[in-house]
Amino acid sequence: MINIDVRVDLREAMKAIESLRKDQIPFATAYALTQCAKAAQEDVEREIGRVFDRPTQFTLKAVRTKPATKRNLVAEVKLKDEAYKGNPAVRWLIAQIRGGARNIKGFEKLMQRAGVMPNGYYAIPTKNAPLDRYGNVPGAVINRILSQTRSSRDVLTRETAVSRARNIRRAKRRREGRYFSAVPSNPRTRHLKPGIWERVSFGFGESIRPVFLFSSTPPTYSKRLPFEEIVQKAVKRELRRQFDRGMKLAQSTMRPPML
Repeated sequence: MINIDVRVDLREAMKAIESLRKDQIPFATAYALTQCAKAAQEDVEREIGRVFDRPTQFTLKAVRTKPATKRNLVAEVKLKDEAYKGNPAVRWLIAQIRGGARNIKGFEKLMQRAGVMPNGYYAIPTKNAPLDRYGNVPGAVINRILSQTRSSRDVLTRETAVSRARNIRRAKRRREGRYFSAVPSNPRTRHLKPGIWERVSFGFGESIRPVFLFSSTPPTYSKRLPFEEIVQKAVKRELRRQFDRGMKLAQSTMRPPML
């Protein structure tokens, strides 16, 4: 979260507002801070669209602002830390902002809890992983993997013995892939590299291929989104102009003093 608190930077500007009633100064200040935050949000969203390859709308709208008020002269520009479904934006963008290792994803935690992936490992997509138009593994594929490895958070979505047999028959008819986990602790899969594998049926037989490989080394990212620098540039560019506008608005709405 980036907090914008520039009350100290307004000291020089305060010298020019002697004609403004003191009870209107908080309004002008709050207005300026809020407009600076909104401008910073637009700049960050524009940069997200520039530096990322085919970002989703959820990523493009990952920034939100909290306006300042007369009683709280602080405006906030921050990444969204909540999501109706899936991970909030802050979970995957923070590594792009600060650089370094990414956090463990939600589906990785679920597989670790289910024992189909070693604790502390990361699932790295292979060239066999299906990708959507944004370059991500589709959520439907992730859900099938969780269901077929009995890792889903919702018990009702996990395959039972009956549904597993039915789904295997259907997958063979449709020539769809079936997913399973390979871990060293399982004698049946210890000859495979640890990961999530897909079994594909053909007219003449079956084959398997890795979709995710497990790694104890987290994926690392270079700093691609200079979030704080963008915000500070927006504040420096907009602050005085927006404060002047706030002063004019305060003066135009000023009530006569009580006698």
